[in-house]
Amino acid sequence: MNLNRTLNNGKILGLLSVLTGLFIGAGYLIGGTTGMVIGLLFAGVMNLGSYWYSHKIVLKMYNATEVTREERPDLYARVEELADNAGLPMPDLYISDMSVPNAFATGRNPEHGVVCLTQGLLSNLNSEEADGVIAHELAHIKNRDTLVNAVVATVAGAIAIIAEMVFWGALFSGRDEEGELMSALAFMILTPLIATVIKLMISRKMEYRADSDAVKIQGQKEGLSNALKKISSANERPTRQHNSKVEEAGANLFIYNPFSSEKITRFFSTHPSLEKRLENIEASEV
Repeated sequence: MNLNRTLNNGKILGLLSVLTGLFIGAGYLIGGTTGMVIGLLFAGVMNLGSYWYSHKIVLKMYNATEVTREERPDLYARVEELADNAGLPMPDLYISDMSVPNAFATGRNPEHGVVCLTQGLLSNLNSEEADGVIAHELAHIKNRDTLVNAVVATVAGAIAIIAEMVFWGALFSGRDEEGELMSALAFMILTPLIATVIKLMISRKMEYRADSDAVKIQGQKEGLSNALKKISSANERPTRQHNSKVEEAGANLFIYNPFSSEKITRFFSTHPSLEKRLENIEASEV
C-alpha cells in the first residue's frame, strides 16, 4: 500500500508539473514574458485546487448530488457492507443524473472517498451487478487511484481550455510576429494529444487492478462481468447527447468510458477493451 501511495504521489507531481509548463507556455504565446508570469500564477492556483478540490470539481462536472442513509437506506447499507469488506470507511455516496449506466470514485484519500453512481446504473442494473460496480469503485479508493484520476480529469479539462485560449488569444491579439499564429495553432493541436497520452499511461493499468480487487471485495466474478457487459452496450449506443470537451476530459474517472463509442477512437481509449477486462476478471482470484 505504501508503494501504491509513493507511485501515485509521483504521478500527481508529474501531472501538476505538466500543467504548470502548459500554463507558462500558454502565457508566453498570449502575452510574452508578462504572460509567462501570469501563467505561473494561474498554475499555482490550479495546482492547489487540483489537490484539494478536484473531487468537488468532478462531482459538479457531472451534476452529482449527495445521497443520505435516510434517502436510500438499502443502497447505503450495501455500499457500507462492501466498504467493510474492503477495509475502508464508508465513502460519501453521490448520484449523477446521467442516463447511461456508469460510475466513478473520487476523493484525495480513503478517509475522504466518494462513490458516484449514475441514475442510469441504478435503473438498468440489478443489485448484484450494481454491487460489482461499487466494489470496483471502492477498489480505486483503496488503491488511492481516486486523487490521481481526479487530478488527471482536472488537468485534462484545463488543457482543453488552455488550448482554445491560446489560439483565440493569438488570433485576436493584433500582433504581427511571424509564426505566432502557427505556434498557437500547433499548441492547440498538441496539448489535447498530451492530455490523451497522460490518460492512457495512467488509466488502463488502474482499471485492470480495480477489476481484480473488486472480485475479492464482492466475493464473486459474475456481478462485475455482467455489469460491464450491460454498461458497455448502453454506453456504445450512437444516440447519446453531445458532450463538452471538459466533460470528456473526465472519461478516465468512469468504470467504462462513456465518451468514445466510435471504433476509430478505441486505440485512444482511457480504458481497456471489454473483452480484455472480462478475461482479466475471469483470471482473478475470489
